[in-house]
Amino acid sequence: MLRFFRSTGVVVIVVIFIIGVFSWFHVFNKPEIITFGGSDFFLFNWLTNIPVAVLGLVLFLAVAFILVHVNTRLRLIEKFSYLPALCYVLLIGGVPEIHLYSPVIIAAILLVIAFAILVGSFESERLSYSFFTVSAIISFATFFYQYMYVFMPVVWITIAAWRPGYWREWVFSVLGFALPYFFAFSWFFLIDGDLNKMSVLFEEIFTLQSGVPVLSFSFAVFFSASIMLVIFTLWYTLRYIGSKKTTIRTSYYVLILIAAFTVSMALIVPDNISQAWYLLAFPMSFTISCYLANVKSMRWGTFVLAIFFAGVVIAQAVYLSEW
Repeated sequence: MLRFFRSTGVVVIVVIFIIGVFSWFHVFNKPEIITFGGSDFFLFNWLTNIPVAVLGLVLFLAVAFILVHVNTRLRLIEKFSYLPALCYVLLIGGVPEIHLYSPVIIAAILLVIAFAILVGSFESERLSYSFFTVSAIISFATFFYQYMYVFMPVVWITIAAWRPGYWREWVFSVLGFALPYFFAFSWFFLIDGDLNKMSVLFEEIFTLQSGVPVLSFSFAVFFSASIMLVIFTLWYTLRYIGSKKTTIRTSYYVLILIAAFTVSMALIVPDNISQAWYLLAFPMSFTISCYLANVKSMRWGTFVLAIFFAGVVIAQAVYLSEW
């Protein structure tokens, strides 16, 4: 099985696509879920007539295959591989209770794009304007998932730890983060002339709305098992990148930072754990796929992948039995 998913044939894309569709199949049996309503917080209200199940599935698969493009661009895994897409599909597929459209999926897409641009700055030691773009993307993503601003420290740690120390890159990051809010506030002021709406928007984004998480038993079990799998594969990944060039090592360190800040955000705002899973699955996918792509023992790698598949199937079965 691992040998098949290590291959680069078109049939692998088809199989991953089918797995993703089947993991969401239960959503289409819920007649009460037809479309999602508009929201002032969500910018693109023109999508309100698209079924949430279809839109969520399309965006979810988009995140998975964007990871393949990012891997091709950055060479986080030495060989071209669809394993990042497979791992993302399995990580999300094992949590059926979040299989609905949520703006956090768009935020996940923006986070992946921001990561690719951020890591791309390592290719040159010259002054980089990438930090303006990355910060603007993260800021824009807060309109879809308000807690995306927690990833700004990742940008600043990257500048401090792995850049030559240009002070203008710090300025670029602040200006980039401020730009989407400037346009949003200008829009409210010019269209409505209502300063109160500006303050409400700002308050909604930066207010911690903490509460007690409501998690199903299947999600709790799958979450625990996935974290254990990541810890196991992370040990291998850290050994693997030790022999690689600096840009690859640094890219994985940025992934670890993204994972750490996502977990921190989920701990501070525990009722967002299920939504944060879309974001956390991104760095986890690369950690697991790095192991599966490079492990020498095909039998052992196949065993790990089979356990991964079994966890998704069991989580789906338990969820459907409780439904």
